[in-house]
Amino acid sequence: MVIKEDDPRVKVQKFLKDKHLIIASNRGPVEFKKDKKGNVELRRGAGGLVSTLMPLMEAVKGTWVASAMSLVDAEVAAQYPENRVPITLDDPKFMIPYVVVDRERYDYYYSVISNPLLWFVQHYMWNPPYTPEIDQNIHEAWEKGYLHVNRLFSRRIVEEVERSEDEPVVMLQDYHLYLCPTLIREELDDIFLSQFIHIPWPQADYFSILPSYMEESIIRGLLSNDLLGFHIPKYVYNFLSTCERYADAVDYQRQQVQFEGRVVHVKSYPISVDDEGIKSSAASEEVREKEKLIKELKGDNILIYRTDRADLSKNIVRGFRAYDLFLEEHPEFRGKVKFLTTGKPTRQQIKEYRDYHTEIQRIIGEINSKHLKDGWKPIEHIFRADYSLVLAAFKNYDCLIVNPIADGMNIVPKEASVINEENGVLILSDKAGCYEELKDYSLNVNPFDVSETAEAFYTALTMDENEKKQRMQGLKKKISERNIFHWITDQFQDIENLF
Repeated sequence: MVIKEDDPRVKVQKFLKDKHLIIASNRGPVEFKKDKKGNVELRRGAGGLVSTLMPLMEAVKGTWVASAMSLVDAEVAAQYPENRVPITLDDPKFMIPYVVVDRERYDYYYSVISNPLLWFVQHYMWNPPYTPEIDQNIHEAWEKGYLHVNRLFSRRIVEEVERSEDEPVVMLQDYHLYLCPTLIREELDDIFLSQFIHIPWPQADYFSILPSYMEESIIRGLLSNDLLGFHIPKYVYNFLSTCERYADAVDYQRQQVQFEGRVVHVKSYPISVDDEGIKSSAASEEVREKEKLIKELKGDNILIYRTDRADLSKNIVRGFRAYDLFLEEHPEFRGKVKFLTTGKPTRQQIKEYRDYHTEIQRIIGEINSKHLKDGWKPIEHIFRADYSLVLAAFKNYDCLIVNPIADGMNIVPKEASVINEENGVLILSDKAGCYEELKDYSLNVNPFDVSETAEAFYTALTMDENEKKQRMQGLKKKISERNIFHWITDQFQDIENLF
């Protein structure tokens, strides 16, 4: 493939040629695991952020500050001076300075404050008459965990800035590091800081569920950045509204906040996918092998598909309830449709997530028992992390459901539409961040409305071929016009203009 001069990938390379890119996120771009023999294996991390930034880091020999999330990560980090691990190990392209934290403190930071407290607040997942209960354990977790880990990250970032020979570009990622900008400014007042929030920002009144000192610390932290990014304009507006109590002035038209003598720019950068990279992966021999399994499962059936982590925000249970209602109201589809779900459990150290995973398994069993017919099973359940299998399913679904109750973006519809070969119909929640971009080509539902979602299944499965084709062509065009390199290029352009 010939890359043109105006391609965003070229612009990225030009911007970074004389700069030291420093990324900071809780989860790093790689993870270390032990096989059955105890040998350490390096695996590439999951997610669009890794796919986008890994090639950049390798090209410019950047630095990615990350948590040693597992004991194996910490063991590997301990083998290198200052826990700075070269990636890859045999042919170093960039460095990961690991932040190694006592496991109890890390649990406070990650499993009490980041998830579930902040995650639940920002995805509207608390039930205010009953939850949360902000007890002493949460207050203690904030001080001993969240604040402590943010201090360690800040110190690590400052160290990397100070060792930089080129001009440092610091890009903080997500909600785990809300306090870092304030702490970094205490040591490097004139440093340019940017931060991107990958999850929704809720309305100001809902965010105030947090204790006032936590809310103030978070807002002060975020307003210590020069540039702050969210996926869509709605999150920008919600954040600006939240700032009203703390800022000197909020300018909604210019999307700026004046805070302690500084101007903070708040912008939307809708994240996308590496469409060409996904096409290349989907054409691999490994994916073609997995397609055999998908086609065997599909048989002569119409294939409905979903893939999610077992996170409460993904609304998996309501999606299955809607499918159950669809089969009840349209029994003629029994034996003619197959619902395939893939994914994996997540955050199982947190009770709410364990309970939700159990409920998902329970309702799948209930629906399969209820509608079983002549050996036909309405739901096939493969809960494991296998991206090749996911790509194979993306190529072959007839209907894709993505119905979160809240989502920063959700790139599944974008990944799937790029490579789908069946003119599959997308059922999309109007609470997903990608709804703003894709709504003209999807069947849009209120994620809380099971009846509406059941009707969407029927509409998708009975839609004429011409309309299906037009919708899919619209999705593919929309995604190709703005891929993930545009997302990062837009941020670099603004950094360059504001620096």
